[in-house]
This record gives sequence, C-alpha cells and structure tokens, in this order.
Amino acid sequence: MHNKPVISFSTLLKTLMVASSPALLVLSIFAITGELDFNYFIYGYVAIVVLSMVFVVPFLSNISALTQYVYDLAMDKRMRSPDLSFLSNVGELSGALSRLQRSWENKRQEMETVITEREILVDTLPDILIMTNDDKTVVRTNRAARNIFGQNLANRHLHEIIPNESLMKAINAVIEDLHGQEVEFFLEDPSPRDFHGIIERFPIPSEGGISIVITLTDITQQKRVQRMRADFVANASHEIRTPLASIIGFIETLRGPAKDDAVARDEFLKVMADQAERMSKLINDLLSLSKIEMNAHSAPTSKVDLLRIIRAEKQHFEWACRQKNVTLRLKLHDNLPSTRGDDEELAQVVRNLLGNAIKYTNPDTDVVLSAKLTSALPDDQSMRNLTRAICFSVEDHGEGISREHIPRLTERFYRVDTARTRKVGGTGLGLAIVKHVLNRHHGALTIESEVAEGSTFSVYLPVYDDIASESEKARNSADNDELSEVIP
Repeated sequence: MHNKPVISFSTLLKTLMVASSPALLVLSIFAITGELDFNYFIYGYVAIVVLSMVFVVPFLSNISALTQYVYDLAMDKRMRSPDLSFLSNVGELSGALSRLQRSWENKRQEMETVITEREILVDTLPDILIMTNDDKTVVRTNRAARNIFGQNLANRHLHEIIPNESLMKAINAVIEDLHGQEVEFFLEDPSPRDFHGIIERFPIPSEGGISIVITLTDITQQKRVQRMRADFVANASHEIRTPLASIIGFIETLRGPAKDDAVARDEFLKVMADQAERMSKLINDLLSLSKIEMNAHSAPTSKVDLLRIIRAEKQHFEWACRQKNVTLRLKLHDNLPSTRGDDEELAQVVRNLLGNAIKYTNPDTDVVLSAKLTSALPDDQSMRNLTRAICFSVEDHGEGISREHIPRLTERFYRVDTARTRKVGGTGLGLAIVKHVLNRHHGALTIESEVAEGSTFSVYLPVYDDIASESEKARNSADNDELSEVIP
C-alpha cells in the first residue's frame, strides 16, 4: 500500500508560478500597451492560475508518488507500482515502472536465494567456522561451532569460548600483519579434543563487523591414530628386541666362556629355542593383524559353521589342558545357525580366547566354552539392528581382571601383568586380533571379570540368514537341550 502523496505549499506555489509565467508575461504586455484593462488583467491571471492548478496538482501528486516509490525501492521495501494516472501517457511510464518492479522482484529473489544457499553451505560445513571482529568478539558461527561450544556464541569474547593462548596469539598475529596463520592446540573442555586452526583476515573488514575468519578442524582421531602407531612401533620393536638380545647374548656366551660346557649349552639352547618361538609367535601375530586390517573394510560373505570351528580348535588344546590339569567343558546348542565370516579369522578368535583362558586359569579348574543363539544382545553399535545373534563364550577360573583394566584389554601390547603374560608365552596381541576380526565381521566382544573369581569373554556374531522358519527358531532357542562334552 502507498500512502497518499503530500504536496507542500511551497512546491505547489513554485510550480504554479512557473506554469503561469508565460500567460502572465502576455497579459502584462497587453496591460502595458493599454490593450487590456487592469481589472481584466487581474481576473485573467487568477483564471489562468486556477486552470493551471487543475493540471499541476495531479502532476505533482504523480511525481510525488513516483519519488516515494523509487525511494522505497532504494530502501529495499516491497511496494506495488504507484497509480500514475496523469503520467500514464508520458512515454509509457507506467509500463516502465511495472517492468522495473518485476526486475527488482526477480533480483531480490535471486539475492535471497544466494544468501540462503550461502547460509546453508556455511552451516553444513563439517569444520568449525567462527567469525570475529578485531576485538575478537564473535560475530557469526556455523552449526558445527555451536554443536561443540554451545548455542549462544554471538557477541561473546572468543577467549571465553576457546580459552587457548596459542590460538589467541595466532589471531593477534593476523590482526597485526594481515597474514594468515595456522595453529594446533588442545582443549580440555567441553571434551578433550585436538584442533588444527586456520586464521585468515576477512577481505573487506567493516567497523563492528567480520574481520577475522577462524576455521577449526577436529584432529583428535588423527592424533590418536598417530599416537597408536608410534606406540605400536615402539612396543613391537621392544617385543622383538628383547628375545633377540637374549638369543644374541646366549650365542656369545656359548662361543666364549661356555664353549665346552655341555650342561650350559643344553640349558642355553632350550632358552634360545623358547625365545625364538616367542619371537616367531609375535611376528605371526603381527602379520595376522596386518592382514586383518588390510581387509577391514570388506565384510566376509561366506557361510561359516561356528560349531565345526570350535570342535576343531579345541583339539589343539588337549595337551595344554593335561599340563595344567584343566578340564575343558563344551556347552554347545545343537543345530546352531551359521554366521557370515572367514573360517580362518574366526578360528583365530576361538584359538586366542580359548588359549588365553587355559593360560590364565588356575590349575585343577574348569574352562567352559559355550555357544548358543540369544536375543540378549550387548549395547554395541554393530548389534543395534539385530534381534538375535550367535553368542560364543569362554569362561575361566583364574585370578580375574580389575575393572579399570577391562576397557584397555583389546589395545595392542596392553598387559595387565607384563611379567606373567611373558611367562605364559603371550604376545600382547591376541585380544587386539580378536577385536579387529569382530569389527570386520560386524560382531561384538564383551568382557566380564571379578578379581579372584575368573573372567568370561563373550563373542556375538550375526546370523547368516535371519529369516528362519518357526521350526528352526524352536530348535535354536536358548532353552534347547545342550550337548555337553568334557575333555579330561
């Protein structure tokens, strides 16, 4: 809606004077030459002024409306084209105004679309984006920044949000010399994170507006992987160096002082053989782990009978059980469904868990190995879309594991008791291999342990074909009869 145009008296007077000036000039000439009486001069001029008003007032009204319309467009207001009835015939002015209106609306829509797209683009960037003025007061942020540091960030000082001196120094350097800076820093709050920051000067800073653009990339996982790799190399080197140094030392001794000592030679050769076997196991485990990691992103699709693997693997531990007088009990549900997997990798899982249980259980006790179909699934990402899974468990009666150690047991070379692990021949990689195999198979591992009572390691694997008949479900339910096998 347009307001009714207002014509000031001064404008009207000036316009009337200009419009009537030619007639006034003619009347004045006639009056001076005596051809027109003075009274008729006055009457004639008044009549001309009144007649001029008939044309001048609508003209001024249209001009005023047109001026207001252009002003409103300049102020980015949405207005209808004015009704220029008096000027409509002057050079198709109304048509030109309509075209101007349509063009302005199109340009406005285009600009709004561009602005909206840029807003969406900035908000959907995965990296954190924070824009400040020279006082380091936050002017604008994107969604990633708000998700990490909170929703109400605008008009707050950056140091309140990110209290890090390295970042502040880099920003100050950009403000002073106008050159971009990069910085890495660590934040404890709101959660421990490593960031890589890029600070750039905004091309066209404005007073109170954006002058500094800060882009932060979360490199926590990258740093963690780097630390894990460094730790892995250091641990692997140490594990290999220890038996190797021992073997070299014995060889030097046999070549020197014990060269003719048959008893020492036999004893040293036995120790050297043990150390060589330990080094061989370590290298084999490292190769296995490397192979599993290479195939980590290609899930196996073969149909695997887990019961067959369990029965085959338990044969390898009969001698170890007799050495410690350990009884290995198998509780397997008959007709257990198949799972998707790689035979050799799942055999490694059974081998490592069963071998650990026998190594760490107390003599004259039982190790119970069970397999069943269950709907009681652990709280694990890989299990969230499943309603049931195959559960394979190994229970021992050893010294148990303290609660604080359990979350780290699957880390490479992590040992609860280093001396004891090496004494029983462990490499520190067994549970890491189990974890990586299960990741590839979309399975899960749970560990339950009580100090002085023992531990239970449970593996959960998806069913190969989870659309089973009712009869198959009945055969595979958790309440089915069990087959019990005992290895004395």
